[in-house]
Amino acid sequence: MFLDPYGMSVDWRTLRAIAETKAVDVWYLFSLSGLYRQAARSASAIDDDKRAAITRVLGTDAWERELYAPGQSSLFTDDAPLQRTADVGALQDYVRVRLKAIFPAVLPPLPLPIDKKPQLFSLFFAISNPDGPAIGLATRIANHILRAGISSQRRPR
Repeated sequence: MFLDPYGMSVDWRTLRAIAETKAVDVWYLFSLSGLYRQAARSASAIDDDKRAAITRVLGTDAWERELYAPGQSSLFTDDAPLQRTADVGALQDYVRVRLKAIFPAVLPPLPLPIDKKPQLFSLFFAISNPDGPAIGLATRIANHILRAGISSQRRPR
């Protein structure tokens, strides 16, 4: 299955339902730019709608505790504002960890666009069949596709 959502529109329950089939593997074009726009650097800039959207797409509200830490306190207050400690790469890693919580195997994602910044998407391949030989076969096929995609984007010198 290929999921190419509009922004962060895929609900975690959808991914869980796919994983529970144990028969349908998924290519998931995750909007990493959507996540880093919603997960502002300062936790105080995240309103209730953004918080709900991030929780819906990641399937947990633990993201705020795991991606944010107290920043520097000022001379005038003891309260240190929460700051996102995760950069774009760490956000991508966090999404992969979340996917691995429900899928038996998740390949390292392909950052998109290739060789161009900023990274807007991460193309994940998640395998729902827990059987070792099925994981091996799906991994070989997906890696072949990913390598072909990368090589087609490289410009010859």
